[in-house]
Amino acid sequence: MSRPTKHCMICGSGNYRRVTGRDNWKIYACQTCTNAFTVPSPTTDRQYEDNVFYGMSAAREARWRRSAAEIVRFISAAGCRGDLLDVGFGSGLVLEEATAAGFHTVGIEASHPAVVSAQSRGLNVREGYMQEHTFHPNSFDVITMSHVLEHVADPRSLLVIATMLLKPGGHLFLSQTNYLGTLPRLLGPRWYAWVPNEHYSHFSPQGLSLLLQSVGLQIKVVEINTLFWDWMVPTKLPIRYWPSAFLHNCAVMVNRGRIGIPFVGDNQFVLSKKKSV
Repeated sequence: MSRPTKHCMICGSGNYRRVTGRDNWKIYACQTCTNAFTVPSPTTDRQYEDNVFYGMSAAREARWRRSAAEIVRFISAAGCRGDLLDVGFGSGLVLEEATAAGFHTVGIEASHPAVVSAQSRGLNVREGYMQEHTFHPNSFDVITMSHVLEHVADPRSLLVIATMLLKPGGHLFLSQTNYLGTLPRLLGPRWYAWVPNEHYSHFSPQGLSLLLQSVGLQIKVVEINTLFWDWMVPTKLPIRYWPSAFLHNCAVMVNRGRIGIPFVGDNQFVLSKKKSV
């Protein structure tokens, strides 16, 4: 694959270097904003209408519910209260945890099955994309997006809309992978969070903060943490998958044990604030 001719989709710079990849896809890091992008880009960011990713086993749901609770604890500890919009709510677990914590919640999601599931559980949700939905400006005290920006061809435009929807002094919470973490560096193209057929962009802590500041938001809290990887039981898999399972479990051990000198997590929580009038 030849060197890409397009510019960084985050900042427009043409100065970049290859990070990793395989024969049919590559990841390039922008030397200006430090974010990265996939080449070739996914064919569309409108591929989620029929997704049923909200469905999961009881054990998996318990794990994701703990993750949702961590998000709600994080924003609550920072003083967030009031009206909350969860963009791309998926399983709806953040909405449930936020509602239980006293937030007034609404969610928006492109997946029709996920919307039906959320409505059956009494959640206040809408179907579609935030870019096309009619929310009034200055409507929300908090907007949450968990692993949403990487699925959007123009993440800055989405952040502009989110900023418009926030009340003055309101907060935007993002959970995004950190491609500069220890595991991405160790595993290269085997890091499972690249997802090149779906992810346009990959963010560094510095680059994500610069992107948020470019739309007028002030960075309030940045926390580097880890993605949660489940253990794989090789004996439950065909023998040909045992080497991959061994590598996967080594990665789990690195993340859970925070092994590295220094260890850097492969996920980040970023809370930013809209200026008060």
